[in-house]
Amino acid sequence: MSEEIGQERRRFFRIDDELALSYRVIHSDELNVDESITAEDTPASLANELEKMNEVSRIHFRHVEKESPEVARYFSFIEAKINLLAHHIMMGSEDLFVKTTQPVNLSGSGVSFTTDSELNVGGCVEVKFILRPSLASIKSLAKVVSCRPSDEKFTMAVEFTQLSDDDRDLLIRHVVKKQMNDIREQND
Repeated sequence: MSEEIGQERRRFFRIDDELALSYRVIHSDELNVDESITAEDTPASLANELEKMNEVSRIHFRHVEKESPEVARYFSFIEAKINLLAHHIMMGSEDLFVKTTQPVNLSGSGVSFTTDSELNVGGCVEVKFILRPSLASIKSLAKVVSCRPSDEKFTMAVEFTQLSDDDRDLLIRHVVKKQMNDIREQND
């Protein structure tokens, strides 16, 4: 691994989390196909867009809450209804929800997780995972940077190579929120 890549990986906070995650090996002949890895009109993109909107609305909500607590409670109720509908749409259509979650180590630059198969360092994989509780879906091509034996399985670390700016922003916000919640729980 080059020094530049090592420095890039250290620019992001890392957290331990639980995600519904899947991956598939990308063969060299597939890399030549000019195909977008993001799906624009899927339920997953609905959850991603809602999460981005929630970030913006939280700022406005604080102002409304100060001026009119009653209106703020009503807006909270409406937001909860919208989130409930989005969760049901996601649960009904997302294949990853059939799978169980697994522990991962996650950052804005990559993810480490346990797998049954050994993969070649330098190989390419497509990684897809769901952030909880927002249900935002992240999909990226990634380079395998390490694959070490761990009991009867392998611990694989991948670095995202094709991650949209919007998805990276969602991912970084998720990492920061999770880190703040973990610190808050430790202090309680």
